[in-house]
Amino acid sequence: MHVVGRLLVSSFVITFVGGPAQNAVAAEAVMLRAGEATGPNAVFAFDKAKPHMIVVRTTQVGVAGSRIEVFVDKAKTPAFRHLFAAGECKFGDIGSKCEVIVPASNPAYAAILAQFKHGRVARVTVDDAGAMKMDQTASLAGFTKSLR
Repeated sequence: MHVVGRLLVSSFVITFVGGPAQNAVAAEAVMLRAGEATGPNAVFAFDKAKPHMIVVRTTQVGVAGSRIEVFVDKAKTPAFRHLFAAGECKFGDIGSKCEVIVPASNPAYAAILAQFKHGRVARVTVDDAGAMKMDQTASLAGFTKSLR
């Protein structure tokens, strides 16, 4: 499957998760989605509870060995770059899903947060060496207010 697009889709949602953490997201998170709501996408969940963390999830895109990169505005270096390991990805009924947690202790946490707060758009690319690619842009307008 080859997925390439410039569809502008963004979603800022406050999510309340009851009970124990589900998919590594604690009680309250601000979420940014790049991609299609029911298709290939990448979601950044900024956990507002302690300990602070960012959970990055992909759906229907990404397998072990896939690279995810996030560039904010016209930056020359990515705010976030990660190569998914085998333990971070799995296959289910709707295709592959990958998840990585960026704890507040990781320098990438502060870089992602700062650039998302001050940026206008984020370009999210998930690529697994040419067999599958998602290239989406999401608006960061209003993101700072969502994190309060």
